[in-house]
Order: sequence, then structure tokens, then C-alpha cells
Amino acid sequence: MQTKAYYKYAQDVIDEKVVSGKFIQLAAERFFSMMEDDRYEFKEEKADEVIEFFSILRHFTGRHAGKPFILQPWQQFVIAAIYGFYIKETDERLVKYVYIEIARKNGKTAFAAGLSLYHLIADGEMDAEVDLAANSKEQAKIAFKFCSQFAKGIDPKGKDLVSYRDKVKFEKMLSLLQVFAADDSKLDGFNASMYLIDEYHAAKNTGLKDVLQSSQGMRDNPMAVIITTAGFDKLGPCYQYREMCTEVLSGLKENDALFAGIFSPDEGDDWKDPQTWQKSNPNLGVTVKPQYLQTQVQSAVNAPSEEVGIKTKNFNIWCDSETVWIPDHYILQASANLDFEQFRDMDCYAGIDLSSTSDLTCVNFMFPTSDKYYFKTLYYLPEAALQEKRFKDLYGEWRRQGLITITPGNVTDYDYILNDIIRIREIVFIQKIAYDSWNSTQFVINAEEKGLPMEPYSQALGNFNRPTKEMERLLLSGKAVIDNNVINRHCFRNVVMARDRNGNTKPSKQFEEKKIDGVIAKLEALGIYLVSPRYGEFY
Repeated sequence: MQTKAYYKYAQDVIDEKVVSGKFIQLAAERFFSMMEDDRYEFKEEKADEVIEFFSILRHFTGRHAGKPFILQPWQQFVIAAIYGFYIKETDERLVKYVYIEIARKNGKTAFAAGLSLYHLIADGEMDAEVDLAANSKEQAKIAFKFCSQFAKGIDPKGKDLVSYRDKVKFEKMLSLLQVFAADDSKLDGFNASMYLIDEYHAAKNTGLKDVLQSSQGMRDNPMAVIITTAGFDKLGPCYQYREMCTEVLSGLKENDALFAGIFSPDEGDDWKDPQTWQKSNPNLGVTVKPQYLQTQVQSAVNAPSEEVGIKTKNFNIWCDSETVWIPDHYILQASANLDFEQFRDMDCYAGIDLSSTSDLTCVNFMFPTSDKYYFKTLYYLPEAALQEKRFKDLYGEWRRQGLITITPGNVTDYDYILNDIIRIREIVFIQKIAYDSWNSTQFVINAEEKGLPMEPYSQALGNFNRPTKEMERLLLSGKAVIDNNVINRHCFRNVVMARDRNGNTKPSKQFEEKKIDGVIAKLEALGIYLVSPRYGEFY
């Protein structure tokens, strides 16, 4: 007897006969270990029933139009893992929550639409309600279009399945499939037996998911499906949910009612290497052509500003910002351990970004030499900020690693910073310290009293254009050296570019909570150097 495709796929993943990332390997191992669990029963016929359902669906676009939906082994595995397990004691289906994360063009929306129709027609639930949701009406309509077209393919005359503008009705079971978006004003009155949220990475909050989840309370076999590609907001609800999924897969948390299929490359993989592409593109060679991915890689190499979009969409890699300024690998290449002693008696140009009272503050010291520019940045944070819920873990980790100076109290202690600068002045020759005059009056008065060469440096876009372009040139040509501190990399990753009509650019942040202070201080130091009479010395 031939082994069923889902067993074979899971075993091939474990035996490394199929190229897959560690999260899919963990999902395959979990699949087999749940079969051994005495509390559960794996019912092949239930998994097969869903797989069989797909064979009645017909594609409706392109060269596959009119042909049956043939599930790939990875899709059959996903279905078996979701629909095959039952709790022995109650005979209820085990899995109620599904998270699938996969690169674009792998047929995720068509697959999700097929599951939605199964729940409308064949899951055995009378008066079923299938809710298709997304963050925008446009996105929600994409999945609905698949459902509607599949329904017309099953029942062309509309005897039992009737498609409307935003609904599909299955009269026999009094069931309804409907579509709506997070921006719909009325988000209540649901009674979902199954819901699908498409492209959850774009969600700003958990409101939509919370409403749908709470509506499932009366259902016997509820199903919640989230299907998405990677995104840019690691502080958003999707990434938080993903983190929980990876903890379940890794055995750090327990939730057998959850299935997570995360098709992504592993830490340390080179996303440009064709050997890794299948990890995020299990349909490689089927719906995703290797030549297409090759052209995407080439586009990213030729235009670094496109890199983040391509990595998230085509290779399912979470990035920190939508349009990255300097790709991560340049910052990593430029990083080295720097110590003030190695610059003893050398000229130094500093930039200081004074925070509003309770936030990150930093001072950057730049040392220009004939072949390279060295940037050493010190970071400060008031003790009270460690309690701030959103960044507690992040700040705590920086403190543990000794990357940041914590000053006592609930506001930044500027005297502390001033004393550090005076101490460093004993080692190097500080030529100028650039500051933004906006909120630094008292600090500047105190610094000038101590004889420090303070110089106002406007943060206006036009003023920042020159150091921004120069920093980009230095980093891309390997002429900048940045102190090996995680916070520096964190700040660079959060930068998005603000542009004016004249083509001037300046780093800005996508969200208020994304810290870029370290980059601003570096650009102030570089900027004040560029406008100093000594500029040109090494050119």
C-alpha cells in the first residue's frame, strides 16, 4: 500500500529529503509525536475527506483554468495536521487555531479559500458561518473572489451555492460565507464557525481577531485560520502571535489546539542562495519559478532600498522597517569593538541627541582618519524607563549586556552624561559637539560653562541631507566603522527615509516607538565635521 502523501512529506522533512526550515521540521516532529499521544486519535478518513474536497475545486485563472485543484504534499501535510486529530474523550476535533506563514505566490489565498469553502459546505456544521476578514476591503475581497469562483465551479447553476457581491450562501445547511474588513465600522453580530484572517502582518491591533474569536463560543468545532506573509512591524500583533507559535513549536509553551506552519529560512541562512529558497517557498517549481526569485534577488542587489520588500514578500523574512535605509549586512560588516583609548590624542567630533526626559539619550563620538571614520556611541536611559511595559524586555536585555548606562530616577540625568563627556575629553580632542537647539538649553549652558565646544545643528531635513548621503556612501564603501553594540544595529534597522520634493533625505522613524536616536547622533557628528573649516583634510 502506498504511503499517504502527508506521512511521506512529514518524514521527508525530518529526514532532510525536503529542504525546509526548522519550524517546519518541528511541526513534522510534533505531528508524529501527537500520533503517539494517548489522549488523541488520528483519523485518516477525516484528513482524507478535506483533501478529497479540494479535488472538486477548479482553478479559474491562467494556464490552470478549468483544471482541478491538486494539493501539493506540503498542503496535504498541513491539512492532515489540522483536520486529522481528535480528542478521544470527547470526539471533538483537536486543532482550533491555525497560523500559516509563507512567501508570496505559493497559492496561500487559494488554499485558504478552499478551506473556507470546506467549512461552508462539508464540515457538517448546520447554520455554519464562515467569516473572511482582512485589514482592508481590497485584501479581503481577494480571498472572497477565490471562494466565489470556486463555488461557481462546483455549482455553475447556483442551485445550492449562491454567490452574491460579498456573500456565498449554501441553502441546504442554511450556511453563510461573508467577507468584511477591519476598517468596517460595524464589527459585531458574528457567530463564526470558522474565520480566516488574510495578511495578518498588516494588522495594527488585535481588535478584529478578538471580535471573531469571542464570537465562536457557541460552536462545537470552531476553526480560526490566520494566513500571512512576513511583514515589517515586529511590535505588531502578528509578530507577537508568531512568537507564541514558535514557542509552542519549540516546546516552551503547550497548546495542542494550535497548528503552526511557518515556512521561513533559518537564522544565518543566506536568502540570496537558491539552496534556501524552498524553505519559504514550498511550491518552488510549481507556482513559484526559480527564475522569478532570481530576478527578485538581482533587483535587491541593484537597489538596496528594494531589499526589505523583496525579503518579506518573496522570502518570508520579517524585517524591521518597510523601506530600509542601509541593509543589515552593511552595518554588521562595519561593526567592530571600539575603545576610546585607541583614539587617544586624536581629533573628535561629537553629536548629542537629547531625549525627551524619560527616553533613550545618546552621544556619538566620531574620529575621522585618512582612510576610515570611526563612530563610538554611548547610550543612556533613566531607571524608570525599565518599567515601561512595551520595552521592558528589550531595555532589560541591553542593561544585562552592559550596552547602556542606566541613570537613577525617572528622567534622564544630564549631569551624568556631561561628566562622561568631560572624562572622554581627557583622552581625545573634542573639536565640536553638535546638538539640536530644540530642547537642550540648560544642558548646553552647563556644558559651555565646563568649556565644551557646543555648536547648534538643526535637524531640518535640508540640513541633514548631506551627512545622510555621506553616511550612506561611507557604509556602502566600507569606510565607516561603527562600535559593535546591538543598539546601533537596532537604530539603523528602524530608519525609514523622509524625503522632500527637492530630493533631500533624512532618517525618520516609521512609528513613534521605533528608536533611531543612535543614527541621529552619528549624523550630527558627521554633519558638524562636514561643515567645519577642517573638512577636506583627507579628501
